[in-house]
Amino acid sequence: MVITSRNNPFIKRILSLREKKYRREYGEYIIEGVKQIREAVNGGCDFVSIVCSENYKGEHFLSEKEQLVSESVFEKLSEESAPQGILAVLKMPDCSVKAPSGNALLLDTLSDPGNLGTIIRTANAAGYTDIYLRNCTDPFSSKSVRASMSGIFFVRLHSGSLGEISEVLGDIPKICADMNGENVFRFQVPQRFCLVIGNEANGVSDEVRSLCRYTVRIPMRESCESLNAGISAAVLMYQLGAEKFRKL
Repeated sequence: MVITSRNNPFIKRILSLREKKYRREYGEYIIEGVKQIREAVNGGCDFVSIVCSENYKGEHFLSEKEQLVSESVFEKLSEESAPQGILAVLKMPDCSVKAPSGNALLLDTLSDPGNLGTIIRTANAAGYTDIYLRNCTDPFSSKSVRASMSGIFFVRLHSGSLGEISEVLGDIPKICADMNGENVFRFQVPQRFCLVIGNEANGVSDEVRSLCRYTVRIPMRESCESLNAGISAAVLMYQLGAEKFRKL
């Protein structure tokens, strides 16, 4: 059966997932496009449904989850400028706070979804599997998911209070990113650590900074005031993990 009405309850529920409160209420979020869906399958994500436009001719996934819709209905569902004709609804993973399996990342009050998605993408590439979110923007918003370039399917997100995060990180050394810190290229990296990245405008909060044993900076020319959070996080993640990459 092809759904042709934009007022169909199935369609209206998917449309509601554009809003954070409904993503939280249903525990679901949207991904779009062949590559993202393929990577979500490879990442073992829990699919609720896959929606295809009736003229879609591309790759198919999990046929038992598929629902065909008319072209006009798919245009309503899609947030892409050039829709591929396929999107999916996924169950959100468990984001309760648990102990890390290796070196980790703590993001403190990040507000830009593009920055958050970029950092998730880089963390996946650099092998930081556990990412702790304290008062951050929603990682399951469409902008953040797109910016993560499928990285969100291969990391573990932990969202909680500073107390919860601090408890599971325990005595793992925290390394604060700050312009007044030690040159990261001269820094003696501890065997295990958690890198802390702060808010785009205000940096790491005093509460989180008080937990940090070290502070590092990225040296820059005087003509450059700062780097954005996504770029800074990428440089620091790779530099702090450099020893691991020398072995690859």
